[in-house]
Amino acid sequence: MVLQKNILKQPGVFQSFYKNHPDGIVFLDENGRIMEVNESALNMFGYTREELLEDLDQLLNWSSLISAGIGVFRREMAIPHKKGNLLYVKLTCMPLIDNEKECGKIITLENITQYYKHRKGVLNIHEMFTLISEKSQNIISAFTNDGVFTYISPTVNTLLGYTQEEVIGQPQVLFNHPDDFKRLKDVQNTYIIDQDTVRFTGRVLHKNGEYRWYETTVEMIRDESGEIVEKICVGRDVTDRIEAEKTISHLAYHDAVTDLPNRRLFKKEAEKLLQESKSKVHCLMLLDLDGFKHVNDNFGHEIGDLLLIEVGKRLTNAVGKAGLVARWGGDEFTIICGNIKNKIKVHCLIEKIEAEIAKPILIAGNQLFIGVSIGFALTTEFGSTMEELLKTADADMYRTKNKRK
Repeated sequence: MVLQKNILKQPGVFQSFYKNHPDGIVFLDENGRIMEVNESALNMFGYTREELLEDLDQLLNWSSLISAGIGVFRREMAIPHKKGNLLYVKLTCMPLIDNEKECGKIITLENITQYYKHRKGVLNIHEMFTLISEKSQNIISAFTNDGVFTYISPTVNTLLGYTQEEVIGQPQVLFNHPDDFKRLKDVQNTYIIDQDTVRFTGRVLHKNGEYRWYETTVEMIRDESGEIVEKICVGRDVTDRIEAEKTISHLAYHDAVTDLPNRRLFKKEAEKLLQESKSKVHCLMLLDLDGFKHVNDNFGHEIGDLLLIEVGKRLTNAVGKAGLVARWGGDEFTIICGNIKNKIKVHCLIEKIEAEIAKPILIAGNQLFIGVSIGFALTTEFGSTMEELLKTADADMYRTKNKRK
């Protein structure tokens, strides 16, 4: 297994992996000089970057690595920490290839100190699992290469409701969400690469029928030929974190008052529609409420917000699946309707919206009446970009409002 040098020029593919990988990573040039080390390597040995770049050559004895020849090799070795105590690491060295010639090496350093200190006292891997998993707040498991459970820690009962007997011997996919199968398969395909640690975040089935989000770190156990013989996994429940991220994402793209899509999401979806369906006719509408300021001034902003919420519901019901409704800002709303057949359809929808908004609105014992001024623009007549359509719809809306005045 070799790595191509040009992978270093692909930040989207490689830089995140290099920066965030928990193992130390070191790059050497063709002469064995250290080019770069990641933060994990610095944290592992307690050095600053400058100190490690200067001392790591002596710590690891690069001459033996350089003379090892083309190919991948691994070894376990003891390296002194800056404070003097020994760290036991699993070192993997791989050549960097450019134009079919070796131009350097990439070295990964996995800290196995704790494992090394205890493995002499552990008779086999399952006894070690039992020792650790009984005290862990995570779920520790082991799989065969084809994804069948050979071990699951007792914590599976507390966290997911299953007994160990209900899980061991069952295929992994039985507990995964169907929508995650493709992503899981893509991750599993990376196992054939000379990669010993993989992370995957997906949904796991609780015995009560609900799904929980789990972040699982998978460690590959390989035989002497490099073939995977077992996979060891540590999974932690990250449901609260995922839900919080979803909430943050929702708030970023939805209006805080009406919960409708906001201006940012509307622009994103509208531009996507305009770009992907250029041959079809689309309609953009801009709406401004008539009489909203009167409600705000006389009944207060709290009643005004409740009025906006009700307007949002009425607009959404009136438009249905024909388009996307969003709050543009203040008392303005926007609608984008895709694949409009003709202007008659547009005018029918406008009449429907006007009728819905004109109905009395009862809020906190107050019967309120407002209207709406609507302007629109079709892609066949007024351009195909958001800016052109918004400008035309805005002008049309104010013509409508002035006529009513």
